[in-house]
This record gives sequence, structure tokens and C-alpha cells, in this order.
Amino acid sequence: MTWGPKDKDAIRDFGIDWTADIGESTIAASTWLLNSETWAGGGDLVKVASSFTDTNTTVRISGGVEGTTYLITNHIVMSDGEEDDFSQKLKIKER
Repeated sequence: MTWGPKDKDAIRDFGIDWTADIGESTIAASTWLLNSETWAGGGDLVKVASSFTDTNTTVRISGGVEGTTYLITNHIVMSDGEEDDFSQKLKIKER
């Protein structure tokens, strides 16, 4: 699964399908990190919103600095108490 590139002026949803990784468990909580740090939502790259279902997570992103590559990480807690991370690079490029 590859994301991007994203135009700096675009507002887009990016998602992860965890179905194959979590087995019979479901997603109980989802947190998004930017460059390995807590992502409150502001800054150059803006987390507009996020959501999750039993097996999928989504983050809506706007902004970004042209030519910059950001590391976006989704940390989930599953219904059985296990936790997992998935990281993806997102490049900002004029489209």
C-alpha cells in the first residue's frame, strides 16, 4: 500500500485496511503520529480528522510543504489488548 503524492493544496483521506493483520480482533482505538511524535493536528501538515471502524483507519490531511516527505504512523489498540503500528511516507508534490 502506497500513499501519495499529495498536493499541498489538496485535502485528502488516507486509510489503512488492517483486516489481514488483526485476525479476529477489532480496532478499539486509533492514534496518528507525525514524524514519530504525537500529532495534535496543527503545523505544516494538518490532520483535519480521523476515524476508524472494526478493521480500517482513516486520516484526513491538508497542507504540507512542497518537496517534503512526512512519516505518518497509525498506532492501533485491538479488542484483545494487542497493539500495532503501521507507518507510511507521504510526499508533498505539485500535481
